[in-house]
Amino acid sequence: MKTWLLAGIFLTSISTFAATGNLAIGEQSQNSYDKPRSGQSMNTVRENFGTPIREIPAVGEPPITRWVYNGFTVYFEHDRVIHAVAHRS
Repeated sequence: MKTWLLAGIFLTSISTFAATGNLAIGEQSQNSYDKPRSGQSMNTVRENFGTPIREIPAVGEPPITRWVYNGFTVYFEHDRVIHAVAHRS
């Protein structure tokens, strides 16, 4: 019984926190559908988001490439998305 009560309080706290929109700075971003997801190929990103404003050539090993779009930057390892970061407003 005590476990269920604690679980209920925890879930209520999380839903209240989420509803208020109080996210830490690092957690604030555009919705995931507004930018590419990890694992997508360069071809898929180009098909879904068009030609980037700027393509920064690969550097390092493994090769990391950056594509800059209006509103976010996409980081690729080889030809796969490893991260997409929203630009600050």
